[in-house]
Amino acid sequence: MNNILKDCEPRQDILGGTFNPEIFTALISEVLRFYSGQRAGVHPMYTDAEQFFRDVTYPTDGLKMLLSEVFARLAGDNTAPAIHRLETAFGGGKTHALIACAHIGFKGSELASITSDLIDEKLLPGPGEVAVIGIAGDEIPVHKPRGARLVPYTLWGEIAFQIGGEELYREVEEEACSYAAPGKTYFDTVFGERKVLLMLDELAQYAARLSAARPDGGDQLAAFLMSLHGYARSNPGIAVVLTLASATDAFANQTERLAGLLSEVMGKEVDKDEALGIGQQTISGVTSVVARDATPVVPVQAAEISRVMAKRLFAGIDTRAAGKIASEYEALYRKNSSFLPDEATRTDYKDRMAANYPFHPTLIDFLNKKLATSEDFQGTRGVLRVLSLAVRNIWKKQESIPMIHACHLDLRDARTVNELLGRTGSGDLLPVLNADIGGADTDSIEGGHSNAELADLQNPHPEGWPMYEYTWKTV
Repeated sequence: MNNILKDCEPRQDILGGTFNPEIFTALISEVLRFYSGQRAGVHPMYTDAEQFFRDVTYPTDGLKMLLSEVFARLAGDNTAPAIHRLETAFGGGKTHALIACAHIGFKGSELASITSDLIDEKLLPGPGEVAVIGIAGDEIPVHKPRGARLVPYTLWGEIAFQIGGEELYREVEEEACSYAAPGKTYFDTVFGERKVLLMLDELAQYAARLSAARPDGGDQLAAFLMSLHGYARSNPGIAVVLTLASATDAFANQTERLAGLLSEVMGKEVDKDEALGIGQQTISGVTSVVARDATPVVPVQAAEISRVMAKRLFAGIDTRAAGKIASEYEALYRKNSSFLPDEATRTDYKDRMAANYPFHPTLIDFLNKKLATSEDFQGTRGVLRVLSLAVRNIWKKQESIPMIHACHLDLRDARTVNELLGRTGSGDLLPVLNADIGGADTDSIEGGHSNAELADLQNPHPEGWPMYEYTWKTV
């Protein structure tokens, strides 16, 4: 494929079995801890700004727009939007965008040499010029904690604590400890003349938990956001970046996790249906406020997904090879047009294949539009794990293939099978895989060959390709 692999083996702490999915929901908090000297157990590709931007950040249009507008606002540009809402309908990128904001917020002009393709150098703040606040809404306590240690348990209390520590928190303690949304005095004291980058992640989770803890929780959160947005719009030194899914799909793929969070808050078992009902009912008011005030940003568009994935897995892509391979596919598809869907023979499909190289567009569509919708598959992170395993196995076997298709996923690799079947709740397909196609346990069955392998042996392809196995695997 004429590419230089970054790693022949997937990174264990991110892509392998020891990866902890909880890390990602609070990853922005880990970056904050890193800058405050509390180094967390997260891979340096996230906490090291130079490695983050150089090795794993692809300059998507959405990311460039977000960074330019956020830091223009912090630089005093009143025409730039004050509030941005990250939408992740196509290919994720939410956490990545938040980390990018955090790094630039902390180090600013020190990163000019590695962020030139993302943001104008003139917009970069000086190091330490901006107060960077990152809050994961699924982690803030919603009940008053016991003990003498200061632990904020309201969103507005957490914001004050992160900006000015215990000293500032004590100044606004009455409002910080109240479940009622604070007033103008709070905002004047907490934000003052500061430049503040405020990132609020998982607001839907926080709204649901707060509502479960207090009947008026959702209303008070909506009131706070309305006041916050109003204050930010009238003060150019404040930029707000938040994430909140729409009321219809906020918990569509997270009901099990939501049920667990609400069970903790309410002190009783909450099933998925009840959790979904509480969540959807709660966030309607919050969603209304956010939709009215925030500028939507899609960090990764559908056409950019492959480039983002390739940036994470390869040091470089040979664009000439991509064009050549796409032309050969185009000729093949035209020759066999009567057997193929209309999409494959459209004039723009060649460009799409070149843009997705070395992954075939059908593989990306399968992973992103089908498997990524499964709650346990973890969306874009799951796609990245599968692709990294595919690349690793192809590299180890030194297979010579033009592009990576679904048929090239190594289903004899136990980790790949776990990603595709285990994380999607499809364990009942394991006997079919082992007996008919060829899986990790096929060698243990009688004869040691799957039905597809036997068919390939009985009717071999002239060039040795296992066409039965490829075909059945794809199906």
